Amino acid sequence: MAILTLKAFGRKGVAMEKFTRFVYIAAMKFTVDKPKAIEAIVYVASRMPGIGRFHASKALYFAELEHLRTYGRPVFGDRYIAMDNGPVPSFAYDALKGTVGPDDKALIDGAVLVESQATYPKYKAARAPNLSLFSKSDIECLEKGIDHIRNRSFGSISDETHGHTGWKKASLNAPIAVDDMLEGVSPEIVESAEEFAAYGIL
Repeated sequence: MAILTLKAFGRKGVAMEKFTRFVYIAAMKFTVDKPKAIEAIVYVASRMPGIGRFHASKALYFAELEHLRTYGRPVFGDRYIAMDNGPVPSFAYDALKGTVGPDDKALIDGAVLVESQATYPKYKAARAPNLSLFSKSDIECLEKGIDHIRNRSFGSISDETHGHTGWKKASLNAPIAVDDMLEGVSPEIVESAEEFAAYGIL
């Protein structure tokens, strides 16, 4: 929220009265590109067959965070929730669990294979990802996200995300503010993110 203090002036520029007006600036929010989110899951699962839900979620998080902070837009624009073990992509996580709504069921059908006999489900790509949905920078950041979590423990990754401003500022089980994910980047990147959020095209 921004607070602006304004003065009203008469014709000769003499202050007539002083008043404070509260201007509520809507929090930045992206509209998740669901088909692109599913292809991102398939991409991660194809690069790391047998990946678990935690590592897949964190690979997507790091990819989106990197792209957002570097280019001013996320890869697919999921909403991230501050869970106990770090940020979780809301739609992508539901897709991995198979708990999406009926309208989105067709998106996930045939996308990944789930090995549910293990203590924790493991995922493999059931097909090749549709790379036409991704830009070159999308792929670069997905690769960075995958590399960042590869061969790392649950605790190591979770601890790292607990140091991120967005997770620290959010209430537990509540959405992480995009503005907090952008802390410290240049004004140009923030402006770009605001435009992408406003128009909803990723």
